[in-house]
Amino acid sequence: MKQLLVNIARLIERIGRWLGEITSWLALGVLASVLVAVIASAMRANVMLDWGVDIPLFGDNLTVNDVIDLEWHFFAIMVMIGGTYAYMDDKHVRSDLIYAGLSQSKKKWIDTLGDVFLMMPFAAVMCWLSIGFVMRSYNSSEGSDYGGMLDRFLIKSTIPIGFAILFLVILARVIRRLLDDELADSTYSATEESL
Repeated sequence: MKQLLVNIARLIERIGRWLGEITSWLALGVLASVLVAVIASAMRANVMLDWGVDIPLFGDNLTVNDVIDLEWHFFAIMVMIGGTYAYMDDKHVRSDLIYAGLSQSKKKWIDTLGDVFLMMPFAAVMCWLSIGFVMRSYNSSEGSDYGGMLDRFLIKSTIPIGFAILFLVILARVIRRLLDDELADSTYSATEESL
């Protein structure tokens, strides 16, 4: 049973890492959308493409406002989905002043208790509360306030999805921290070497 839990936890972590790596490529999308928006604005070209048929997110044409909306859509996905990547690589915020001088076993317990009593409840509450936020957006057919992209609920759905993924990755890390000797050895010895 122990090995099954460890294997499931490793799978969840691999999926979280893969999602983080994929979403990191959206930085190129942010750069491209900024570049296109600046050039189109300089050329005073509001409607860039007109396909005449409604498609999800864009409607029947592509405007500068759509491209500007894409910038923060890409960024929101990077932050909400890619945030798990920062957690998994120990790049998230913590108070290293006290933490740095502790033994490996104390670091392990501080991380575990912090994850169980702070991070997991926070991720669960944020996931739960944001579902209503997404549903209100969907039910009201919310779109851009200034003529940009339609279907704003799609981008808002990254909030509960991102926090659900974060919750699962934290749970997987806690399971591995408690049951998998390989994680404890590699994580905490690498942390001490970097200090």
